[in-house]
Parts: sequence; structure tokens; C-alpha cells
Amino acid sequence: MSTENVEVIRTFFRLFDEGRLADIEPLLAPDFEWVYHGPASLPWAGVYRGVEGFRAFFAIVRELIRVQECDAYDYLDAGDRVVVLGVSRTHVLANGARYEAPWMNVFTVRDGLISRYLDLFDTASVVEALERDPQEVTAAP
Repeated sequence: MSTENVEVIRTFFRLFDEGRLADIEPLLAPDFEWVYHGPASLPWAGVYRGVEGFRAFFAIVRELIRVQECDAYDYLDAGDRVVVLGVSRTHVLANGARYEAPWMNVFTVRDGLISRYLDLFDTASVVEALERDPQEVTAAP
């Protein structure tokens, strides 16, 4: 068991929660890969590589949503992998919609650095919120 790997990922989420994305970059391996599965209608679905890919992912996301809360509630040590279960509560900037979506992340940690981030998310709720008519959102109780 590698408690060191779990601590790397806990640090990742702590920095994310604090909005310190630039401070996450030193935790990423040179060959870092972020895989975010989702339909073509989800603007940030895809594969992102390296620090530039990390930055590109968040450039897209920041244009569209604000994460109100990212609750990483369970960390599972799997050797060179760390599985994290969580839920995010998010606000869509364009239409005011809010959504809550469960997720599972699988991180691969090599030599103390994150080499792979597999991001599995409830993309159906995300796409539905992104596509919601702003008038529907304001009319909701």
C-alpha cells in the first residue's frame, strides 16, 4: 500500500479546492495524461496531455462553469493507483443552472507524480444543465 500516493492526490484536491491550480502543476509528471470521457456535446470531454493540457482543460471549464463544491469523500489506495469517489456541485454560467453529479477518478502516481488522471463523471446531468434554457432555470421553484 502506498499512503504516499494517496497523500499526493489529497494534496491535488486540497489545492483544487483552494483555487490554486498553478500549484498543482508541479504534481504532474512530464507525460501527464488527463482522460475525461463524455459525449461530443460536452465541451471539455477529451484527452489532455502535459501541463499545457492541464491548463487547456481548465481554460475551457472556467468559461462555462463554476464548481461550488468538490467533495472528494473516499480515497482508495490501489498501489500505483488511487481511486477517489466524490460529488461536485456546480453552477453553469450561461444559464444559471446548477447540478450535482457523482464522479470517480482513477489517478496513476509514478515516482510521486501524477502520470494519469481518468475522470469518470455523470456526464448526462452535466450536459442537461449546460443545455438547459435560461428561462426554465429562472422559472424553477
